[in-house]
This record gives sequence, C-alpha cells and structure tokens, in this order.
Amino acid sequence: MALMARTAAGRIHRTLALVTGDCSEIVREEVVRGGRPNSRLIARAQQLWNEWEVQCLVLVSFWLQTFLLFAAGFRKHRRSRVLSGLLWLAYLSADSVAIYVLGRLTLHTGDPRHQLVIFWAPFLLLHLGGQETIAAFSMEDCALWKRHLLNLATQSTLAIYVVGKQWRGDMRLMAPMLIMFVCGVGKYAERAWDLRRAGSRAPGSRSIAGHVTGARREFEREVFWYYDRLNQILSDKLQLNFELVMEVATRGFQLSLDFLMDVIPAKSLRPETDWNEGLVARIKSSENRADLVYRLAEVQLSLIYDYLYTKFGGFLGVLHRPTTFVLTSIALSSFRIVLADQNQKGTPTPTSSYYGTDVIISYILLAGAFALEISSILMWFTSSYWPYMTIASLQNRRRHKAFQTMLLIIARRLGRESRVEWSGKLPQYNMIGACIREKQAGTWDKMMLCIGIERDYTTQVVVSPEVKMVLLDRLLEIATSTSSAAEDLDFGTFRGQWARNGVHWPCFSGCEEAAHPPGRSSEDHPPSSGSAAQEALGNSAIQDLDFVSSAILWHFVTDICLEASPADDHHANSCSSRMRRASEEFSNYIMYLVVKCSIMLGSDGHYGVKVARRDVTLFLGMVVDRTEFIQKVRDGDLALNLKEFPALHRAHRVSSELLKIKAHNRWKLIALVWVEMLCYVAHNCGAGFHAKHLSTGGEFVTHVKMLLFILGFPLRGHTKEQLFPSEEIEERKFFKSSHPWRRG
Repeated sequence: MALMARTAAGRIHRTLALVTGDCSEIVREEVVRGGRPNSRLIARAQQLWNEWEVQCLVLVSFWLQTFLLFAAGFRKHRRSRVLSGLLWLAYLSADSVAIYVLGRLTLHTGDPRHQLVIFWAPFLLLHLGGQETIAAFSMEDCALWKRHLLNLATQSTLAIYVVGKQWRGDMRLMAPMLIMFVCGVGKYAERAWDLRRAGSRAPGSRSIAGHVTGARREFEREVFWYYDRLNQILSDKLQLNFELVMEVATRGFQLSLDFLMDVIPAKSLRPETDWNEGLVARIKSSENRADLVYRLAEVQLSLIYDYLYTKFGGFLGVLHRPTTFVLTSIALSSFRIVLADQNQKGTPTPTSSYYGTDVIISYILLAGAFALEISSILMWFTSSYWPYMTIASLQNRRRHKAFQTMLLIIARRLGRESRVEWSGKLPQYNMIGACIREKQAGTWDKMMLCIGIERDYTTQVVVSPEVKMVLLDRLLEIATSTSSAAEDLDFGTFRGQWARNGVHWPCFSGCEEAAHPPGRSSEDHPPSSGSAAQEALGNSAIQDLDFVSSAILWHFVTDICLEASPADDHHANSCSSRMRRASEEFSNYIMYLVVKCSIMLGSDGHYGVKVARRDVTLFLGMVVDRTEFIQKVRDGDLALNLKEFPALHRAHRVSSELLKIKAHNRWKLIALVWVEMLCYVAHNCGAGFHAKHLSTGGEFVTHVKMLLFILGFPLRGHTKEQLFPSEEIEERKFFKSSHPWRRG
C-alpha cells in the first residue's frame, strides 16, 4: 500500500509539474532513472523556454509591429495575395502575442535578476496600440472598436497590477516606465478612436443614418466651391499644378468620401440651376484633361484609404505622434541615465545582477519605439496626403500660421508628387479562354476542382494612358451631347442608351484623330452604317436584357470583332486602334467583375454565367481551338446548329451587323457600350466593394466612380419625385451667391 501511495503521489507531482511548466523535477528524475538522451534534451529545451519565454515573445511582438509599419503601406498600391496573407497573419498575431505576454507576466516569479521583465509591460500596451499605417486590416475590423476599448481598460489594469505586485527594482526606473505607460494607453486609445471613426462610415453601420443630414449640408455648402475651383484651374490652364490639385482634393475630401460611401441623399445631387456650366466643355478642350481628372481621383481615393484603414486619416494623430515621439525619447534618455549611474557607482543594488540580455532587450524596445515613431512621422509625409489636409484645415487660423508654413515646407521636401497611389492594374478574365484552359487542365487540376479549389485564370494588364483617354473622352462626349437627356444619365438601370444615342451623333462617322492610316484614301461612310448599328443594337436586345446577360453577350461580340479585325490592320496611333484596345480590356474587366467578383449577380445572374460557361464548353468539344471557335460563331456554321446555344447565336447576329460598319465607328459603338456598363457597375456595385478593394491595390471601377463625381454626372441625372422636398433650396441659392468659402 505504501508503495502504491508513493507511486500515485509521484504521478500527481509530475502532472502538476507539467501543468505549471516547472520541469526541474522531471529533469532530475530522468537523470536518476538514466533516461534517454532525447528525453533529457527535450526537458532541457523546455526548461530554457520556461526561463526565456517572455523575452522571446516580447521580441516577436516588437518585430511584428515593425513588419506591420513598413509592409502595410504597400497594400494600397500592390495586388499581392502573399502580401495580404502575411499582413493578415501579422495583424491578428500581434494582438494575441501582446495579450498573451502581458498575461504571462502575472505569473512572473519575482526573480531579482529578471526585474527588467516587469519594465516591459507598458511596451506591450504600446504594441497593442498598433501602427499608424494599419489601424484596420478590413472594414469589418472597424466594427470591433468597442472590443478594443474594453481591451484597453482590461490590459491597462493588468499592466498596473503586474507592476504593482511584482516590482522590486530601482525606483528610478519607475519614471521611464510611467512615461511609456502613458504612451501605450494613449496609442491604444487612439486606435480605438480611429476604428470608431472609420466604422461610422462603413456600409451597414447603424450610424450611417446620422451622417446623412450632415453629408447633405456639407455637400450643399461645398459643392459650388469645388466645381468653381476646378473651373478656375482649367481657365487659367494650371492643370499640372500639383498644389492646386491638392487644394481641390483636400477641400473636397468630405464630398468625395460621402459620395463613395453612398451617404449623400439623392435629392442633394440635383441642383435646379446649371451651376457648373462650361466645366465639362473646359475639361474636354484641355490638352492635359486626363492628367487633371485621374490625378484628382487618385488623390481623393488615397485620402479615403488613409481615413478608413490607417491612423493618418485623422487630426488626433497630428498632435499624438509628436507627443509620443517626445515622451519616448525622454524615457530612453532616463533609462540610459539610470543604468549609467548604477554602473559608475558600482554599489550593490537590486539591478546590479540584471541579466545583460534583459538590458539589451530593454534598449531594443526603447530604441525601437523611438525609431518607429520617427518612421511613422516620416511615412506620414512621404506616403500620405494628409499633411496637405492638415495644412488646409489651418488656413483660416492665424495662430497656427507658423506651424502651417513648417508643414508645407516639409511636405514639399519629403512628398513625392508623381507617386502612384494604387496598383494601376486591370484584371482580365476571358470566358472563352478560361474554358479552353479548363478543358486542357491536367489530372491534378481536375482533382483540385472536385474538392472546390479552382485555378484562377485571371491575368493583369496595366491601365494605359490610351485606355484612360478613351474612357474620359466617351464620358465627355456623353456629357456634352445635346441628344443625351437627364434620364440617360440615371444609373439606376442599364439600357444601353449611350450607344443608342451615339448612333445619331454627327461625330459617329468621324474621329478625334485621323481615322485612316497615312497613305490610304478616306472612303465615304457607307450609307447603311447607321442602320446596321441600329440593327445590331436591336438584335442584342440591349434595352431589354438584364445587365449580366448583356455583359456576357457583348463579351462574345467583342471577341468575335477582335478576331475579325486583327490589330495589324490598324494604324498604331489611330483612334480606332485605341478604342479597339480599350474595348477588349473593358470587356475582359467587366467579365472579371461579374464572374470572379460576383458583382451585380443575383440568382438570375449566377444562372446566366453557369449556362454561358456550359455552352462555351460544349461548343469547344466541336472545334479545334479558339480561332476556329470564333470563326464558326461569326460565320454561323449551319453544321453546328448555333440555335442550341442562345448566347452564341445572338452574338453571331449582332457581330454580323457590326462587321458591316467601318472599323472606327464599330469600335466607337462597342466602346460606348462598355463605358456605360463600367459606369453602371461603378455606381451600383455598392460602397462595400469600393471600400474593401481600396486596401488590396484598388479597382479601376472605383476610380471610374470618382471620375463620375469629378465630371458632375450624378448632378446631371434625372431626379424622381421626392416625398420629402428640400427645405434648403433658398439656402443653397444663398451659398451659391454669397458664401465666403466659395471663393478660391
């Protein structure tokens, strides 16, 4: 019985040792029993981990913060799954590691040699505050601001408890500790505030309703100044003046943010007077029109990204960053003075037996915090436009004139005017090409597809200046066309009205540039061109089909026309060549949005995509390659019975009419169809889609929506009758005529 009792007691003792992490007894027993070397090695490793666990994890926490600070800025202008994955892991791990280490400090044994471990508690609060370049990884994180506020209270209390219970070191170290505690609490509070600020504008937020009235008043107060300033820049031919562009972008930040997030009420977008008369005409006549509007859109979206995802997008950080920098430098100096004084005296103190490793880690944390604060301030100037936002907010305050001048000088020195603020990429998805590659897929790809892992057949192309110009010119033509009624600018439905109106334009048979290559005679426009275009639009049922069906049909039509008119048949600099390239890229981009991003897809849309892919796959079984596929559809091969494939049969009918039209008119018509589709998607895909993709390199369709705002399209559209009429029409007229902010 005694033997059994001793055995049971030994087992209980070993279990408790494993639970508490005390492996010394286990090590001694293994040695006595002559345990195997592997067992002794594992036990020794466990013992070392128990002794140095906090030190290792504190350094891990610091390196995670360093990675987040310097890597997060790249996601604004990089489309990289690897980068997104690493940032996601670091963002989630950083908080978990810091909270875990802070909890482990409560179990600290109070060893005098490791008293500096307690000194690290405030640094964990600093790490929980996060970095300026990434307050939120996604918009969903903004909804968790209350959780971070609760963590701020609990973790701050825990840090105070750890220090108060176990501090046995030199009391002179309490000063730098308190300074870092203040910095940590302030930084964590700033993070919670920034998340709350961005979350209040997040789609689906309960506070959106509260912003609507303020957004409407802000719009009616600032909209006249915004477009008048653009008019003035164009009149004075100052489109390339970066600081004037920044002035318009920063002053119009709130307008662009509310428009992108769908906060402005529709009736606010319908002034009853032609307040921006001549603006579109001036943009159209400007040689540098693309440089102005696209740069302005890019800057405005960069400001919105910083507002939603970083700590740069708020004026609280303008004061907090310098304050934290100063306090951190004071704490570093105090810590250095204390240790230097102890080394000179050589008197036995509780800190005279500190491990050198703990001292080194303390210096790393202090110097690292100092370096990160400097880096965040520099990155505020070099990678953000918010210094200009701060300057704009101080313009009417004489007390801060010196501070404003200093900020402007630094921003001019450090800021890069020509930097690209998004990926500049246009994802491409071609349905026929994707189905061909799926058909040619190997056994491994087919096995992966069976378990739901599909290979991505999307490619990327750079958005060229020519493609941007085609989009802008088509929009300007629509805005200045006398045949375009207000109802045609209503993006509530897609009816192909722009293409139907474009057939009747006088410029339909002309082009902005020479439509014929040098050395070729200019032939008269065929008399049947207009009727052929109308017949093609009628065959496509563009006015009656739903959007997804129209997109799929015109995607096939564009591929057929591309195959029928190779690129080498066009002069390299001709207008038709630019529109041909733009139509191809817009076609593949719209299909990427529909098929890969599920934009504008309801149950009917999903069904349409499924049937279209099935028909293409079946048709591929009867042809050899892509070229033969398109030729058979274009020629309407009777042997293949196209009527069994409705989308392909209708594409044959539409393309047959389009191929009767002169090349530059054909591509102008196709480009108009895709431009209207792109604008329809930009306006209706939802604020959540735009906000989400700002943090993944950006989407061109988001820039299109901002382009519509800059050109004033939402203010030109048709307005429906309002149940609640505007009470501020007279006030709006007052702002137009006499508001002082309207003056440039």
